[in-house]
Amino acid sequence: MIYAEEIERAVLGACLLERTAQSTALKSLRAEMFYITAHRAVFEAISALYARGAAVDMLTVCEELRASGRLDEAGGPFAVAKLAGEVATSAHLEYHCTILFQYFLRRRLVEVLTRELAAANDMTCDVYDVLIGTQRELGALLDDSPLENHLHPMPEVMEDTVALVDRRQELSVNGLTGVPTGLQRLNEMTGGWQPGNLIFTAARPADGKTALDLFFARQAAMAGVPVVFFTLEMTASELGERMVLAESRADPLRIRQGKLTAEEVEDVHRTAERMSALPVHVDDTPYINVDQLCVIAKSLRAKGELGLLIVDYLQLLATVNPGRTREQEVAECSRKLKGLARSLGCPVIVSSQLNRQAEDRAGSPELRHLRESGAIEQDADLVILLHRPERYHIRVDPDTGCSTKGMGIATLAKHRNGATGKVYYGYNPSMTKIGEFEGVHVAVPGKTYKEKNYEGKIGDIFGGAAR
Repeated sequence: MIYAEEIERAVLGACLLERTAQSTALKSLRAEMFYITAHRAVFEAISALYARGAAVDMLTVCEELRASGRLDEAGGPFAVAKLAGEVATSAHLEYHCTILFQYFLRRRLVEVLTRELAAANDMTCDVYDVLIGTQRELGALLDDSPLENHLHPMPEVMEDTVALVDRRQELSVNGLTGVPTGLQRLNEMTGGWQPGNLIFTAARPADGKTALDLFFARQAAMAGVPVVFFTLEMTASELGERMVLAESRADPLRIRQGKLTAEEVEDVHRTAERMSALPVHVDDTPYINVDQLCVIAKSLRAKGELGLLIVDYLQLLATVNPGRTREQEVAECSRKLKGLARSLGCPVIVSSQLNRQAEDRAGSPELRHLRESGAIEQDADLVILLHRPERYHIRVDPDTGCSTKGMGIATLAKHRNGATGKVYYGYNPSMTKIGEFEGVHVAVPGKTYKEKNYEGKIGDIFGGAAR
């Protein structure tokens, strides 16, 4: 078997000798990491005493075991006394803890691979489910590291902080240090979509979540940032049609009716050819679950093909844990997407629905209207609530005095690292074109962000593999 009895005894013996040894071991290990049952019982007794601030020695451990009815399981008082007498010093404790942890990890690895090998040989199991399950299990093992590995001394923190500031100075173009959003005011408030950030865009039905997500995707891609767009509601061809309409002069109604003029057909072909050069991938897999999405995203990031991830939309993502409430499922998806953003080191934009309370009022939505899970607000670095006042018969915006015709409002309701407030954008009647709000028309999108020097810098930093 994969274990080392002598190492387990050495760790426990050191804990029975010195308080500092107890602190070191308890930060690194858990009872389940001991293979021998008696050793697990002793370590749990040590943990309980330490947590209460009580003295830990041979006598108190025996008393704790007796009180919990586990003294016989631990081998009796003689076995505990023998552990204490076998170790003269705790000088090598950290090394012993590392060895013990690695043995535990090897045992777990054998268990996982044995189980997944059996599933791979079971022809009734879907092979992609097996692959996803294997990746998830192995990822959990990698995450199960000693806790002190996540502690960073202040000199290291300050060194990384200065490096981050210097890197932003080097990358900054017109105040932008992240992926360009395509809207000047939004860029000013955020500095662009920042690496590792989880951004939620939320709106009522038909208020333009997908249209704005596509706008963000197009603007990033035109700046040289590779974009991956997961669409759970539309097909890839439907998204492609929207992108063509955004950049061409074709009439949206006629294109859907197949009644374009010859000039419009030619314009569509030219636009499609231009759009084909953009670094965008679309995944329209129906019923994809959050774990599958994470696997695909990590693979593309490792190949340098992902600098901005967009998911449309959160409530359609599935989970692999049935039998729970929808709120619990959405919370799990939100938490995993937050971890994914940090792991990838690139921004992740996720659209979300608002609850029915938001649909019952004409005014701008609020954070409390996020649908099904308070975890969204907790996990998000940035929450943007979308609103088109014209749809709710509001003719004049009370804050600006402007006509609301063609006016969209993106409210930064939560911004972990910056200011909150409103950003105004414009749209055409079919919601196929979005840009800066200038009265009643839409400015040509993208022109501000396509300078060659900007494309090079942003493409280099957000187009590479995760660091």
